[in-house]
Amino acid sequence: MKELEKNKILSQIEENLYQLREIIIEENNERAKIGMTEICIDCGKSGKVCCGSAIEFKYSDELLLINLILGVNFPNQSQIPDMCFFLSPSGCCLIARDAFCINFICDKIKEKIPVDKMRRLRELEGLHLNLQLQIEQRLKRFISAYDLTAFQNCNK
Repeated sequence: MKELEKNKILSQIEENLYQLREIIIEENNERAKIGMTEICIDCGKSGKVCCGSAIEFKYSDELLLINLILGVNFPNQSQIPDMCFFLSPSGCCLIARDAFCINFICDKIKEKIPVDKMRRLRELEGLHLNLQLQIEQRLKRFISAYDLTAFQNCNK
């Protein structure tokens, strides 16, 4: 984080991070509006969740870094055995999530929520993923350049 600040990367992506947070908030509101959140909560209460074991390995370093920048505190250990490391009793602890997690729609949701009601959510998810990918790529370029510089400095 110090290197990101020192190299003014955070200030360069600050507006994008703000936009990303706003889109995610709007997404979450849309999920609640169409009834998707309630379906997920009901499944969670009955011990059924979509967040299976090892999904956390889909997350890139850059996506985890975005979550840290957005203020997410990662758990020290898995809170729910045999489930995604980031799943807590109150849901996913991450703000910015992997495309797999965002795009996954279970059969129960498909049965209960008509496609036309999902349209706005899917549009928001597309905006979310596009912006998130741009931020991830920017961070990846910085990390790659920083790693190369650090490596070159070690060999001097």
